[in-house]
Amino acid sequence: MEGMDQRRRLERVARGLEAPDLVIENGVLFNAFTGEFLEDHCLWIAGGRIAYAGPRREPASFKETERIDARGGVMLPGLIEAHTHVINFAGIEAFVRRVIPSGVTTVVSETIELASVVGGAGIEVLVRGLLAQPIRFYYTVAPLCGLIPEVEKAAPPTEELGEYLKEPRCLGLGEVYWANLFLEGAQGERVRELAARARWLGKRVEGHTAGASGPKLQAYTAYGVASCHEPIQAEEVLERIRLGYWVMIREGGIRKELDGVKGIFSEPVDLRRLILCTDSQDPEGFLEEGYLDGSVRRALELGIEPSQVYQMVTLNAAEHFCLDHEIGALAPGMRADVVLIPSPREYDPRLILFEGRPIFREKEVLVEPAPVAFPDWMFQTVRISGLSIPPPPSTGSVRVMELVTRLVTTERIVDLDDPEEASDLLPALALDRTGGEEAFLGFLKGFGLAKGACGTTMCWDTVDMMVVGLDPRSMETAIGRLKELGGGAVYAVGEEVIAEFPAPLCGVASLESMETAAAQIRRLESVLRENGVPWEKPLLTLNTLGTAAIPHLRLTHKGYVRLRDRAVLSLEI
Repeated sequence: MEGMDQRRRLERVARGLEAPDLVIENGVLFNAFTGEFLEDHCLWIAGGRIAYAGPRREPASFKETERIDARGGVMLPGLIEAHTHVINFAGIEAFVRRVIPSGVTTVVSETIELASVVGGAGIEVLVRGLLAQPIRFYYTVAPLCGLIPEVEKAAPPTEELGEYLKEPRCLGLGEVYWANLFLEGAQGERVRELAARARWLGKRVEGHTAGASGPKLQAYTAYGVASCHEPIQAEEVLERIRLGYWVMIREGGIRKELDGVKGIFSEPVDLRRLILCTDSQDPEGFLEEGYLDGSVRRALELGIEPSQVYQMVTLNAAEHFCLDHEIGALAPGMRADVVLIPSPREYDPRLILFEGRPIFREKEVLVEPAPVAFPDWMFQTVRISGLSIPPPPSTGSVRVMELVTRLVTTERIVDLDDPEEASDLLPALALDRTGGEEAFLGFLKGFGLAKGACGTTMCWDTVDMMVVGLDPRSMETAIGRLKELGGGAVYAVGEEVIAEFPAPLCGVASLESMETAAAQIRRLESVLRENGVPWEKPLLTLNTLGTAAIPHLRLTHKGYVRLRDRAVLSLEI
C-alpha cells in the first residue's frame, strides 16, 4: 500500500531504531491541538515528515543525522494562507519569492483573474504554474460570477470546470457571490450546479456574503457554503460562526478587518472556526507590510492570545479544508513544515522548513521560484478597434454612479442643469476589450479627478475596460496606450501619458519584480492623488466598478447594473 514504507520508517525512527534525517532540539513546541507552548521539546524528522514531537530526548548516535539548536525559540507549524489571489498585479514567481520569508508553506489560491478573461485556459496555466513551486499550493475553481451573462462570456461550460473539481489539489469551488446563487435562469443555475458538484465530490464551497444577513444569509448557507471572508464587524463574525461557517478574518491588500472584528475575541464562544487570511496582497503591501506574517503581527499587536493567532493560521485552516491529517500541526506523521521564531509574541521567522528541507534561514531565501511560461496569445487580450467616445449629455436628468466609499457605490439621479448637483461628475466608459464592439458611457460621481483620464483593464469579474476622465482626448490616449501595453492602467492628460502600470498578462498582471510593480503603481496612484482623487488605492476603486462583489450600482458595457435585481439601466432617465 502507498506510503507504508514511509510510515514504517517513521515508526522505527520514533522508537530510536533508525536515524532521523534532522533533529530540532532545545525549542518550545507550539501544540496547535491544545494551544500550549511546550518548553524543552524537540522534533525528529524523517523523509519530510515528523517522526517524533515531544519532550527532549536524545536519539541514538547516528552520525548522518543533522541537528539544529532552536536556542529556546518557538517551533510553529508552517503557516497556511486559506484564501488569497496569487495573481494580484504581479505574477506567480514574484508572489512566491515574497511569500517564502513569511513562513507560509501552504497557499490556497483562487483562480479567477486570468479565467475571467480567457476562460479555462487561464485556470489551466495558473494551476500548472502553482503546482511546480517550492512551497505547497492548493486551489479553488473560480465560479466566474459576473453581474450579467454578457460579462461571463469567458466562463467555461460547467462540465469543464467540474473536471477541475475532481483534481486532488483542488479543494473546492471558489468564492461564490451570494446574490448569484439566487439568480433565476441560466446564470444562477450554472453556479448552483457547480456548487452541487463540489458538495457531491466532498469539496468545499467557499462563500462571499458581503451584504447578506438574516434570512438571506440562512438561505445562502443552505447551499452548503462553508466559509466567508467578508465580515467586517464582530456581530457579523458571530452570526456566521453560529451558522457553522469557517470565518476568515481578512487582513491584507483589499481590506483590513482585524480592528473592526477584534471584539469577537472577547465573546464567550468557541473560536476554533476562525481563520486569518489576506484575501491577496498588492506589491506595495508586500514590500511595506509583508504577507500573512504581517497579518499575524497585527493580530499580536492587538493583544490577541498567541495561541489563538497561530491556530487561525495553521490547524483551523487545515481543518476547514480537511487537510489536518497532513498539515496544520507538528505531530507524528505530519508534513515537516516548521517555522522557528524567537518567542510567542515575536513573529520573526529565523528558520523555515518545507517538508523537512530548509527554504529560509536567517533572512536568506534558499530556494528559487520555478519559472512559469505563459502562451504568447495571453499577452494579446486587449483588442479594441474603431472606438469613438460619444459626447456625454450636458443637460437634463441622468443616472450616475456615486461613490459612497472607495468601493461602495449608490445610484443617484442628477440634474445636469444644477451646477451643485452636477459637480464632480466624470464620464465613465465601460467597453468590452476582448474583441467585442459594445461600450457604454455613464457618469461616476465622487472620484475627484480634476484633470485628464485614467483607464484600467484589471477589472474584477469582467472582460470590460474602465476609463474615467474629463475629456474625450485624454480618454482616447489612455485607451490607445493600454492597447499598446497589452493592458494595465494608464493616466493621461490630452495626448500625453503621465504614468502607467503595464500588466500585459491577460491585461491583469505584470511579470516584473514586486519592487518594479510597486514603484509603477505608487507613481500612478500618486499622480492621481495629486490631480484630485481623495481615495486610498484609487486603482482599486476603478478595478471594482464592474464587479458583482460590491454594492450597489455597477458599470458594464451593456449599461449600469443595479446589484439587488440585476436590472440593466440606461444613462438617461
